[in-house]
Amino acid sequence: MADGIVGAFTGLFRGRRREDEITQVDAEITAFGEALAQHSFVPRQHADDQGLLADYERALDAYEQAKRDFVGDRNLRDAADVMRALDEGRHALACVDAVAAGLARPERRPLCYFDPRHGPSTGEIQWAPPEGTVRTVSVCAADAIRLSEAMPPIDTGRRPDPRPPTPSGQRVSSPRRSDPYDAWPEDTDVPQCREGRGPAGLQLVRTDRRKPAVLVVHLGRTTGSWVELTSPAGRDRKPRTILTHGSPLSRVIVPVEADGQDRVQLQTHTRGTWRAWLHPVECVPVLEDEISAEGSYVFRYLGGRTPLRVTQHDGTAFSLHELRPDLTPGRALVEGEGAFTAVAIPKKHDLLYVQSRAAWTITRAGRPKS
Repeated sequence: MADGIVGAFTGLFRGRRREDEITQVDAEITAFGEALAQHSFVPRQHADDQGLLADYERALDAYEQAKRDFVGDRNLRDAADVMRALDEGRHALACVDAVAAGLARPERRPLCYFDPRHGPSTGEIQWAPPEGTVRTVSVCAADAIRLSEAMPPIDTGRRPDPRPPTPSGQRVSSPRRSDPYDAWPEDTDVPQCREGRGPAGLQLVRTDRRKPAVLVVHLGRTTGSWVELTSPAGRDRKPRTILTHGSPLSRVIVPVEADGQDRVQLQTHTRGTWRAWLHPVECVPVLEDEISAEGSYVFRYLGGRTPLRVTQHDGTAFSLHELRPDLTPGRALVEGEGAFTAVAIPKKHDLLYVQSRAAWTITRAGRPKS
């Protein structure tokens, strides 16, 4: 899979004209479509293997996504989006082949840090941007050689974010953002995060099927857009709409209980871009003095029985719940509607869950209650 991507796109990074690059990207999309058409997998013969069917559907979705990504102006960013989609599709098809042969699903390497069009990375190196700090990045074979010879990475018109390195053993989001949920943690593995454009069925792989997780979804377009969490199902065993028509919010954060399955399945309904990931429970934000946000939210509170002042700034239904260890909502600390201010007193330090479609603020209000 990696050799196919790297070999097919070597010419993209050696000064070819834009027209040649577009032709080559088109050819890659066509080649993957032909690989799907000629593949021997017959879905009806594997109707009882939902995981295998999901891998095959992921490959089909990736092909459709690649075609959608390469319309309009078809610039460098679009080419990078195509590479991400084709990489997803090739990995999905490799999973189909492996499972059908009785083998384990293959590991998926992250795409090259410097440009996803370089293809999957082959290893990690230490690198620092000009006037920046050293960090570990995943790079393709060609960039690894160039950097080892004190040369810059292949120049393709894209520059990586000059983000500081992640301290060992710690997950952090971009320091340019004040909210940890604005971007997935930098060391999030590929199976736990997805991004794309347009309607799609997608799966996020749990790090442990026995543990709950926090699902984060961002939508680039809110009009006529929503996302359904199709697995695990709600307590009524029906798909749950987690971002609905007419919502002014572009982000949703919800706890997802463990159901024994290794994947969380979603369906996006949008014409815009989307990003989705499973945020590690140990990396949710901690309320220190104040948290202000819009919409649903999960945070950790370490203040024991210190009172919290809860304010919703405009009108919708609001609730603040304690979360049980399996991340299902427990005791309601505050419930209200419209603009209001109330005081909540948690029983202990724990995870708390806000359900709202408006802007709100929660602050520590005073000394602990005995």
